[in-house]
Amino acid sequence: MEASNKSQVMLRAFSSRNFRLYYTGQAISLIGTSMTQVATSWLVYRLTDSAWLLGLVGFASQIPTLLLIPLGGIIADRWNRHQILLVAQILGMLQSLALTWLALSGTINIE
Repeated sequence: MEASNKSQVMLRAFSSRNFRLYYTGQAISLIGTSMTQVATSWLVYRLTDSAWLLGLVGFASQIPTLLLIPLGGIIADRWNRHQILLVAQILGMLQSLALTWLALSGTINIE
């Protein structure tokens, strides 16, 4: 198979408008999620200067995912996946905005 044919086959999914929207949205969401994780880790380390607390926060941030995965499967089977995705993205955005507001207002403090 020629290189041009190979790239056409690989990029064929992008001819679908829905796939392009989904791919772009997921790319933006992943960037936002990564920024939030880095900002949270950076904030914890700057406030505490403790590598142990940094590791604890990193570990604890994965616990909700571990516990909610079975429930998420049940919900995805019963409700509209598009609406679930929108709600999840909006909740993630609100969480990041709350963290930003708390950090910039000086409300977050480790004692």
